[in-house]
Amino acid sequence: MYATGMRAFHRLAVGALALLAGSAAAADSGLKLEQGDIFTNDVGTVMGVSVVNNTSATVGSVAVSCAFTLKGEPVGSASTTLYNIVAGAKGQDQVHLLGPKADAATCSITSTGAPLN
Repeated sequence: MYATGMRAFHRLAVGALALLAGSAAAADSGLKLEQGDIFTNDVGTVMGVSVVNNTSATVGSVAVSCAFTLKGEPVGSASTTLYNIVAGAKGQDQVHLLGPKADAATCSITSTGAPLN
């Protein structure tokens, strides 16, 4: 009984993830991520990021994650979330990697959310 229940749960979870991935990909297709300047300070590394909303609706949230490197070697990752980017507008923020110094980063949109109201 336990194994059968776990298989059913697994099928349901895989189906839900596939559905979510499809809807997130559709929403992300109208969003353009732009990486800005990267700099270091006494606290770590900072990178500016922006997301342009080329869709016809407000996007409630956009999570952006960045993998930071120094001389091509990974030193850490950090993320930020931008909220309520209206259609045709640009949302901006900074991603802060606390501690390590980095000279480059690769960023991507990792999730999106609908407006709350």
